[in-house]
This record gives sequence, structure tokens and C-alpha cells, in this order.
Amino acid sequence: YIELSPAFSGFNSLSSIIVGGDQLIYATDKGSNKIFQLDIAGNKIGETNILHPSSVAQDSKLDLLVCCETIVNRDSIHQDTIGAIERIQLSKFGFRLGPALPTGSTSIVWKERRSPKRRFSSIIVVSGNQYIASRIGPDNSSPSDPDSRLLWFKKTDSLITPISDLQTGVGSGITFLNKPTGLISFPRQKSFIVTQTSEGVSYGAILMVYIHDIESERWIPGFDPSIPSQRVDFITPNQFSRANGGTLDPNRGDIFIVNVVNDSSDYAVFKFDIKGKFKKESIHPYSVSPPLLYPISAAYFDKVIYIAQPTRINRFKLSSDFNH
Repeated sequence: YIELSPAFSGFNSLSSIIVGGDQLIYATDKGSNKIFQLDIAGNKIGETNILHPSSVAQDSKLDLLVCCETIVNRDSIHQDTIGAIERIQLSKFGFRLGPALPTGSTSIVWKERRSPKRRFSSIIVVSGNQYIASRIGPDNSSPSDPDSRLLWFKKTDSLITPISDLQTGVGSGITFLNKPTGLISFPRQKSFIVTQTSEGVSYGAILMVYIHDIESERWIPGFDPSIPSQRVDFITPNQFSRANGGTLDPNRGDIFIVNVVNDSSDYAVFKFDIKGKFKKESIHPYSVSPPLLYPISAAYFDKVIYIAQPTRINRFKLSSDFNH
């Protein structure tokens, strides 16, 4: 991969990045309490204020769904800051973000009132404009409602169900979910990849394939280490220092996982083909200057991979794609 210049800068503490269906870049900046809207050349064409945004997704109506925080009254005196999901209807104000959005164009569609310490770490849109959000928190002791879960929502913003096919807690099995950090969607599907910290688990990235038959709707691991033929590179135990989400090349089917670098042997961006085989063009952190040490999110568009670090967005293109 060849880095493209210049990097996009001028951010405080980025937390996620996407390229939307409108072919614009949306970047959540948790440090400045903003969502930025950029064109593909990196020009900031819009921004709006939102409290501690951690992730953003866009549905086919071009609505934005944002993991964020909101303030609610606990009682007549005290307030709590809680995790929330906000919907921004771009169609109601000309599809450009501004400092003050019109009344009725934004709404908090989900609040974690019962557990104020819970937060949402990532969100993706799946087929039918339904969406999935990853939730985190300090308490996983409840067998029925632990903090760390994936929640599946209707396009109308009502909860369908927590996804119980992933088991909350620490363990060495492929479906153990402890501290989810990111989600990756597949076009027009409900299958997804969830990434998580390496704390207490063996698998930092899990492919979950959606199954819908006469009996039920459910997700199963796409790569299962208990099946010899499915022991692919993608599920090599403990290969990520901290997987922080990633993105997908929808044309080739390649999967990118971004990884916080702990030592010089780590990759900053792991690349796998759709069958889970590691690809040698994965990006080493010291192949660029300054080094790519703390990638926190990624997006892909028109043969370019966008890698967000806290204060900048780096862009890379495969050397063989420059002549095509």
C-alpha cells in the first residue's frame, strides 16, 4: 500500500469514520463533541455538535445514526450523562451538517436510562435499514442483561432483541464477547464482523453469519475453530493487540481490521480475503512516517482505504491500483 498525501488533519480525538452512501466522509470527533462531514478530497463541508460521539453509520435514506451521550434528569436535583443513539435526518435540511440543526431533524432514539455507565462503542446498518449497535460497560455480572452486548434494532428504532448468539464474558471460545470495539457490515446482508479488545478473550475479530430459516433467525460463526476446515488465518488466537473495528472492500470482498500497535512486530492494518486468508499487503505501522500506531477506525471507497487516528485521517492505495 502507498500512502496518499496529504493526510486529513485538524481533528481533536477521532473515534470513527465512514464513507456514506452519499459518497461523503463522516468522522466522529469525541474530543471536540462534533461530527464532521468531508468530501472525498478531505475538505470539511459541514459539522454539527453532539455529545461525545463514538460511532456513526448511514442508512439508505441517508439518515445518520450516531452512538453518543445525552444528559437526563435523575431526579429534581441531579442529572446523569448516559449512553444513547441519535438519528439525524439529513434530508430535512439539504443534506449538509450545520452548527444548529433544524427542530425535528434530530432525535434521541435510544437511551440507557437504567444503567448510566453503559456506552455504545459502534453502530452499523444492515439490510432493510435495520441496525446493530455494540454496547459496553463495567458490569457483565447479570446473566440476563450484561453491559457488553450487541443490540439489534428495527428501521423504526425499536429494539428487536439483544443478539444472544454471542456469549458475554471472558473465555477462549469463538463466541465470547467481552469489550466490543467495532462492527463491520456487509452490503445488503445481516452478517457482520465484531471486533473487541484482547482482554480475557482469544478472538479479537469474529465473523457472524446470519441464518434465517423456517425455525428461527440467528447468527453463527463464519469461521469456527472447532471445525478443522474453518481454522483460517482470520481466527488465529490472540493475533490482535487491540482490534478497533475495520472495513470491507465490497468489490474484492477483502476484510480490513485495524489494530492498536503494541510492539514492532504488530500490523496496524490486517488484511484478509473473504475466505479468511491473511494477505501480505497488510500495513505495517512503520511503513509510513509518522508511524501508524493508533488506528481507531477505517473506511473504504474507490480503491482507497481511509484510516483514522486520533488527530488525522491517513489514506492508502494498493500500488497495483494506480494504473486502473
